[in-house]
Amino acid sequence: MGPGDGARPDQDLAGRTVAVTGATGFVGSHIALALAARGAGVVGVVRTPAKGRWMEPRGVSCVPGDLTDRASLERAFVGVDAVVSNAALGSRQGDMADFERVNCDGVANLFDATHAAGVPRVVHISTVAVYRTRLYRAMGEDTRPYDTAQRRFNWNDLTTDWRYSRTKTLAERIAWERAEQHGLALTCLRPGPVYGSRDPKATADLVRSLARKVRLAPTVGVPWVHAGDVAQATGSALTNPASIGHSYTLAGPPVSLWRVLRALKRELGGGGWIVPLPVPIWVRFDTRAAARDLGFTPRPIDVGVAEAASDLRL
Repeated sequence: MGPGDGARPDQDLAGRTVAVTGATGFVGSHIALALAARGAGVVGVVRTPAKGRWMEPRGVSCVPGDLTDRASLERAFVGVDAVVSNAALGSRQGDMADFERVNCDGVANLFDATHAAGVPRVVHISTVAVYRTRLYRAMGEDTRPYDTAQRRFNWNDLTTDWRYSRTKTLAERIAWERAEQHGLALTCLRPGPVYGSRDPKATADLVRSLARKVRLAPTVGVPWVHAGDVAQATGSALTNPASIGHSYTLAGPPVSLWRVLRALKRELGGGGWIVPLPVPIWVRFDTRAAARDLGFTPRPIDVGVAEAASDLRL
């Protein structure tokens, strides 16, 4: 159990009701459970509420809501104190029309519905994909954004669907514009590549790759962040008024795929040979603002991998 999953003795969100969109998904479930553990009443706003029944004993109830249906969001948000805007299409989950409909129009719907329901506070989950990635330097919140006006090479495109980067960048702009228009108190969080338990993508793919007899593992330094640490930062943003009006980068120090795979193999056993492929590239982010205002401290990779492996087997 990681820092973002366990109960906190102070119960610092007690008496507050928070709606979390996409609460049955990977990052969303970590956020919803962490907020409930901190004393909040959590409403998961999801397309299929039945998928969230497993969270009910831990304080999360799910109701229907879809980013493409503003009326459903407005109904779901009635009576809540804050909204965590988490739901989005991820890499390779649709064509550009799908990405724009969900990640852009859907965010506009969410902020309009939040205002209509009389909810004053929003935490928007963004991504480091909104930056124009630079190697060998610590990028901060003022790093040049992803260029949405034209397609040009970005190092991030080697690992992330460019349509995701583009529409999440546009989504942030929409979030800030709608927040100003409606007078909403907004904080944006920008996680790096996320891993952890219940991850059907990156973590699960890494585990499956261990079944190969020989696995080449590049030594590129990746700023992994555990979903539980994103969840912790979300709760802290809701409890610290100083975070209002700001964006925060959430990322760990660069760690190679080779090291992550070795840690997974130690946890799970079995698997083939993991051979390091030297690639002297790394990406790093400056997370001092998140540490200062949100108490963000990324857990060590070995600790995070142990949690991530808890529900995965070869």
